[in-house]
Amino acid sequence: MKLCLLNNHLYLRGGAERVMFDEAALLRQSGHDVSFFGCHRPNDLEREHAAFYPPSVPIEQLRRLNKWRHAYRVVYNPVMGRAFRLFLDNVKPSLLHAHNIYGALTPAVLDTARDAGLPMVLTAHDYKLVCPSYLGLDHGRICTACKGGRFFNCLLKRCHKSSLAASALYTAEAYLAAWGRKYDIVRRLICPSQFMRQTFLDNGYAPERVVYVPNFVATGSIHPSIGEGSYALYAGRLSLEKGLTTLLRAMEGLDIPLRIVGEGPLRGSLEEQAARNGLDNRVVFTGYRTGDDLAREYRNAAFLVIPSEWYENAPISILEAFAHGKPVIGSDLGGIPELVEPGKTGLLFPPGDVEALRRAMATLWQDRASWGDMGTEARRRAEKNFSPEHHLEQLMEVYEDCLRRG
Repeated sequence: MKLCLLNNHLYLRGGAERVMFDEAALLRQSGHDVSFFGCHRPNDLEREHAAFYPPSVPIEQLRRLNKWRHAYRVVYNPVMGRAFRLFLDNVKPSLLHAHNIYGALTPAVLDTARDAGLPMVLTAHDYKLVCPSYLGLDHGRICTACKGGRFFNCLLKRCHKSSLAASALYTAEAYLAAWGRKYDIVRRLICPSQFMRQTFLDNGYAPERVVYVPNFVATGSIHPSIGEGSYALYAGRLSLEKGLTTLLRAMEGLDIPLRIVGEGPLRGSLEEQAARNGLDNRVVFTGYRTGDDLAREYRNAAFLVIPSEWYENAPISILEAFAHGKPVIGSDLGGIPELVEPGKTGLLFPPGDVEALRRAMATLWQDRASWGDMGTEARRRAEKNFSPEHHLEQLMEVYEDCLRRG
């Protein structure tokens, strides 16, 4: 099968890109022809068709007047559509698999795909199609006000970065996509968690169009270190919705080392919070890690903590912890409870509850005997339910069904 994967970024920027590149490697290993289309950047990992990649517009770096002149390019950018047309004429894929395309590639590429008569599937990594601000948050609080297409609430609440202008832009983008039926070209919407699938069903999507395909982890290349570890670990983006301020507050009074792996806009304030509360001798901010360095962080950890305060979809970090034989303490929210079973593969706590998180961390840290049992079960589930082979089988079923039935 000749496939094209579409994404704004063609480098390892976050979880969506990690999933896309891992899927591409899996597809190529099984003999499929995989190409990429995205915005051109110097650190792109895929360059075979770079001549066709249009440049991105870094609106956040433009002066105020120019921002408004270029704002339409975030909502709908014809330049992207024309570049994609040239790419399709040259590469001639038989099926398109989109990931994150809003804000850069924009729905212009969807119109091009429709005009070319090409089938498309899309993996939903967040809630963009039902929430203009994509996180389902209203100033840090869980919000479903836009349910059923009531996107004007994003503007009224100034949901995106607390900015009237940014919220207006995202609201306009949502209505353009909805009224123009831009995403109708997407024949199958892939959801990595049952929670996300149900969210789309609750927002009026047809059941046969929305499919559950969990993410995967390559357990074969990971040697687990079950029952071992010398610190608690957080691995992910350092941003408000991830619950890291709650995690640092829970660390007060705990004699547990914590390593925070990742980068993001909150790093500076988190480091200040840790220093202000006397945690800088127990909390280490490592920065971004990947490859062997990231594997080492998991291998030497006692357990992973995911204190998210938004509807997490299906965190790759949980699957990576499971593959390394590590229990997980996670907030009881979104897709996390589908992965973390209390007493079996880890512990759950109410999101934002500092005392509950502190108790969970203290309990697991003190009960070292449980690390072995939970770690063994976590590894078993990673191998059984989230293997590359299982993921490829499900993905091919979606592709073939999309091509066969439309």
